[in-house]
Amino acid sequence: MVINHCFLLLLLSLMMTVTLNAQSPTASELMSVGLPWVEITTVGGEEPTCDYVSPPEGGAGTGITNATKVPGRLRISAGGEYVYDSGDYVKDTSGMTIKIRGNSSAYEAKKPYKVKLEKKADLLCRGDDACKDKEWLLMKDEYFIKGGKLLHMMIGLKAAELCGVTWEPQAQFVNLTVNGDYRGVYMLCESVKRNEKSRVNVDKTGYIVEMDPYWWNEDVCFSTTRHEKRYTFKYPDSDDVTTEQIDYIKDILDDLEDAVWTGAYPSLLDVESMSTWLMAHDILGTYDAYGSNIFFTKYDNTSESKVAMGPLWDFDTIMDTEGEWATVHDKFDFYIYYLLCLASGHSGPLVDAYLRQWQTVGSDVPQQMVEFLQNFLQSEKAEALQISNEWDLSRWQHTGASVEEMGQAAIRWFTDRDTWMSDMVSTLSVRKISICSPRHTSSSPCYDLIGRRVTNNYRGFVISRQRTYMK
Repeated sequence: MVINHCFLLLLLSLMMTVTLNAQSPTASELMSVGLPWVEITTVGGEEPTCDYVSPPEGGAGTGITNATKVPGRLRISAGGEYVYDSGDYVKDTSGMTIKIRGNSSAYEAKKPYKVKLEKKADLLCRGDDACKDKEWLLMKDEYFIKGGKLLHMMIGLKAAELCGVTWEPQAQFVNLTVNGDYRGVYMLCESVKRNEKSRVNVDKTGYIVEMDPYWWNEDVCFSTTRHEKRYTFKYPDSDDVTTEQIDYIKDILDDLEDAVWTGAYPSLLDVESMSTWLMAHDILGTYDAYGSNIFFTKYDNTSESKVAMGPLWDFDTIMDTEGEWATVHDKFDFYIYYLLCLASGHSGPLVDAYLRQWQTVGSDVPQQMVEFLQNFLQSEKAEALQISNEWDLSRWQHTGASVEEMGQAAIRWFTDRDTWMSDMVSTLSVRKISICSPRHTSSSPCYDLIGRRVTNNYRGFVISRQRTYMK
């Protein structure tokens, strides 16, 4: 018997739909699997949307704009019962809004989200009123299509905490549904914002700014004079920041860039926070520490407070510099390179602070991470995460490593990193920029002798790829 072609296609389509639906978790499974379930229901079933934009000339990356804020209700269940309910949306009273967040990560089918509650709450349910806030993030596995990075954020946050970073966001794995549709495994996470009780502790006169390659997609930004780095605001909010405040923090960062060159930076920079930030990235082996999400804070607007490094945030390229320092060591247009290369003698304030931090805290971190991961893999949470990860992969029709495989790979990384760091930290010293006579002819970026990026028309000595040339 000959089967009609159209009928066959319809039959296959129905079979695929049934198969996919069968692989999606039920409400009962989500309640009992062992991970919190975040259940979002929007008004009228509306989905948040956004437009996709490319950068102008001189900008980098890809981004989103016109992200819609959709009102709705958010509930969280854990241990088989509901532990939080925002209530239905009533402006300034109850409910929440959800929107798509991120830049290139928002281009994938699985979206990252930002949630804003109408009434402060602690969605991590820690039982401490100080942890209440309105802003929360639902972070997805970065570069999800490649797989194998589900644990990266958990690993990065824990390592940074052990290294002694002043504040790191708290987060936990959750399953997410939106309007009854299973969206996968997410990290429910605190956002980087001013909250003197539980997040970034800066005074009302203080600042949180981000060195941001996506400056072109923000309402307010400013550029420093020497390195021409673009910054955007986390606090004050870009809607509220004044011209005087922009000028103030720009002048502070201009002075810091000058002081980095002269060696006078300890008077303006919290060197301990910089060394801790750098050491954490070195232990993690971050390839792109100098990408986006580099935060600087200043506690208040007095001369007594110094510029400090904010939290580590971007962990999609950790465990990626085997046998090498984090690549931020060799970035010409960032402070680290000059702090390691231009101080006098064989050490400097940053190196000295790094060595102190390694001796008192850092040397124990790799082994602590091994123990943390071993305990995690033996936990009920890891078992629940594995089941949820299988649901997630099925939902988005991907394949990927198991939680056990990802955890064991990380254990191997920190075991090897323990030996490598122990051998290399003792050799950490100020490196000198080598001088050579040939003219510069490559297309690599060039910088003048005070660290400013120069064009091809520039004539004189330039620094490129850790060497000095004539142009």
